[in-house]
Amino acid sequence: MSQPLCLDAEIYLAVLSALPDAVVVADLGGALLFCNAAAETLLPGGIAGLGGSGDRPDYQVLDQQQWPLVPSELPLGRVLAGQHLHNEEFILAVGHPHQTHWVACSGSLSSGMALLTLRDISAAKQQEASLVQQAFYDPLTGLPNRHLFVDRLGQALACAQDNPQRVMALLVIGLERFKLINDNLGHQVGDEMLVELGTRLQAQVGPDNAVARLGGDEFAILLDNLTSYASAIALTETIHAMVQQPFGLQQVSVNASIGVAFGAKTYQSAFDWLRDADAAMDQVKDHPDRAWQVFDSSLRVQKDLRLQTEVDLRQAIDRGELRLHYQPIVTISNEEIRGFEALVRWQHPTRGLLMPGEFIDVAEASGLIIPLGWWVLTEACRQMQVWTEQYPAMAEFTVSVNMSSKQFSQQHLVEKIQKILLNTGFVANRLKIELTEGVLIDHSDSIIATLQQIRALGIKLLVDDFGTGYSSLSYLHRFPFDCLKIDRSFIENADQDFEKLEILQSVVRLAWNLGLDVVAEGVETSRHHAQLKALRCELGQGYLYSRPLAPDAVEAMMAKKAALLSDLPTVTRPA
Repeated sequence: MSQPLCLDAEIYLAVLSALPDAVVVADLGGALLFCNAAAETLLPGGIAGLGGSGDRPDYQVLDQQQWPLVPSELPLGRVLAGQHLHNEEFILAVGHPHQTHWVACSGSLSSGMALLTLRDISAAKQQEASLVQQAFYDPLTGLPNRHLFVDRLGQALACAQDNPQRVMALLVIGLERFKLINDNLGHQVGDEMLVELGTRLQAQVGPDNAVARLGGDEFAILLDNLTSYASAIALTETIHAMVQQPFGLQQVSVNASIGVAFGAKTYQSAFDWLRDADAAMDQVKDHPDRAWQVFDSSLRVQKDLRLQTEVDLRQAIDRGELRLHYQPIVTISNEEIRGFEALVRWQHPTRGLLMPGEFIDVAEASGLIIPLGWWVLTEACRQMQVWTEQYPAMAEFTVSVNMSSKQFSQQHLVEKIQKILLNTGFVANRLKIELTEGVLIDHSDSIIATLQQIRALGIKLLVDDFGTGYSSLSYLHRFPFDCLKIDRSFIENADQDFEKLEILQSVVRLAWNLGLDVVAEGVETSRHHAQLKALRCELGQGYLYSRPLAPDAVEAMMAKKAALLSDLPTVTRPA
């Protein structure tokens, strides 16, 4: 076996000098024995700043919170005291003004000497900080994101365990109709508004309270160490007023829904706390007259019911639990049926027959309104064609079907409608599609061509709930409609409310001038009927004439009419 190669001191020094890490060797008194080129660069002025002897250096050693280390904590001093260091992280603040370097320091005593190595890890720390920024902060506003905010909520709840009297409130803020701003003014304007809102919220609540962007148009605020619950409500109202102030050069104004959940005593989990504040915010969105809502347990029940409704509704479409009822639309002058509006119902296996108000909002929010809407259109056309073949008197009856804004977002809309008509055999000129103002607003630029294509098939287009929206009159001359459905709110008490009567009369005249039909919804009394007849409103729909009927009830009604017609005496004309 060959003898090991012995290297002389000059070779050792050459190797150490070439290392990229700073290497420092000191005697037991702290005097410098050796340092390589990397150490000279990293430690200008000597090793006294590390705890060795020598002149005052041009750098300072700081801990990870950037506080200066006391002499007993300096790395070389600790090694000389017999401690072993392994990749302990410090910060070197070099020069004036300071340039900071993160270093990982290792050291120990060996052969009567103190050996210290320092590796510059600034680049790795910068990359780590960048990853943290990406993982825990919103890239647009720079605010904490949902992940970091939930962690801070958890810390706040943990601290509150030692102080049960601590008053904390969690606010979840959602902007109203933010999508409309993005669509009409562009995403840049929307982004600028979100950034400005984040800045406003931080300025409003101060540095002691956490502000976060949860995503999209939702923000959250943790109000800590409040003096009272009343102070939280007062601040909530101030925040709501602040959000309503115009934004940016465009002077864009929005409204906000704010959910409030008081913490500390009630919650053990940050996720539960955030869930309840979010439920309170949803309650505000369902009641536009409110600005904020404090969470109570009944809201949790409602939210759980909404979630269960969504789960059940997904299965209901496949299980065939949906039903259509048909409400007659009559000619007001003689009360003869001209057609029906198809209205969806849900035969829930445990909750019974559900009205649209109990599940349509859930369908809209979850996107289930799309398959539900296509099912309604298909079933209405199929059923009307079956009745047409069974009852010749129904050959001219029309059927009206509501179509949601989300359906109009789909590609190949016209082709899908054509396919349904082809598969069911129902003729296009007996189909009426009803649109709400939301469809027109959400698709104002793209919808005109689509509506013209639908109308070219022979399908009639109706504006539902006419008169309830701010743009009702403005869109009439832009879109190819055939009929207006006057909202029931204009029919109620019209015989006692002169202003309503004037509006009703104006709408009927407007329709005449534009060559449009008019259907009055919500006709419930003979006085409603008489008034509409006097105004020469052509068509009506409401409980006075008939409630929505199940298919078997429609069939019974038509069979009865057929029997009455068959009993009439035959009139023989003279030759």
